[in-house]
Amino acid sequence: MKRHSAIIPLSHDHHHALILAQALKKNAPKTGLGSKSPEEKVKAAVNSYNTELVPHFNHEEVLLFPLALGKDEELDKMINDIIEEHDKIRNTIETLSEGNLEENLDAFGKLLENHVRTEERKLFPKIEEVVGEEGLNVLDGQIIAVKDSCEI
Repeated sequence: MKRHSAIIPLSHDHHHALILAQALKKNAPKTGLGSKSPEEKVKAAVNSYNTELVPHFNHEEVLLFPLALGKDEELDKMINDIIEEHDKIRNTIETLSEGNLEENLDAFGKLLENHVRTEERKLFPKIEEVVGEEGLNVLDGQIIAVKDSCEI
């Protein structure tokens, strides 16, 4: 599905988040981050959270969601659920290095993957439907993919 140009940078961020999620899960391909020790994966996950996910969540919560809230009851519920997931992801990253690292990494990878898939498959299409092209045009150029906006 073709995304509105204002939302495309968020989808680019999601691509990077899915790569991270796959590398953190059990039975990850033994290449790149997937071949690292659990301790190295925790460090990479925390770094990615701080440098990529936090700014990404900020783009959604400060720019995109306020534009969409109050226009549709179902969409409002979806946005509130996503914000709760952002909080759950933050809480999970804070406890990632406690206990069984492999289990924690697997759970975090699954949480992140499910979160991204929900946004891409349900939330973004609903925002595009409810807010419409004209409404989203006000965001053009305001949201920049995190990887494109900093040296990571």
